[in-house]
Amino acid sequence: MPMGQMQKTIKLNVGTSEDLWPYQVVDVIEQVMEEGLVKHPEGDGWEQTADFHIKRAVKHLAKKTDEDLAHAFTRLMMAMAIKGGYGQTEFDAMVAERDKKKGGR
Repeated sequence: MPMGQMQKTIKLNVGTSEDLWPYQVVDVIEQVMEEGLVKHPEGDGWEQTADFHIKRAVKHLAKKTDEDLAHAFTRLMMAMAIKGGYGQTEFDAMVAERDKKKGGR
């Protein structure tokens, strides 16, 4: 990125107003999840355990390609979400809300 050019960032609610992550980093998760919805339209990954996703992430990390790094990152984020109580029901509600918004455009 050329010097002086602004980069999109995402703010996380962690008690700060500072921009914490370049948007491109977080956008990777969305891209991988969108690909996953095509491959697994029922979103069945949310029915797996956090340990399942961690083991899959490790396999992706061993390959060291950009694509595998993106998939490992996504798997680890899914593991954290599942450990935090996010599951199939929440995923289905999020997709339904997103589809509703897309239909309203």
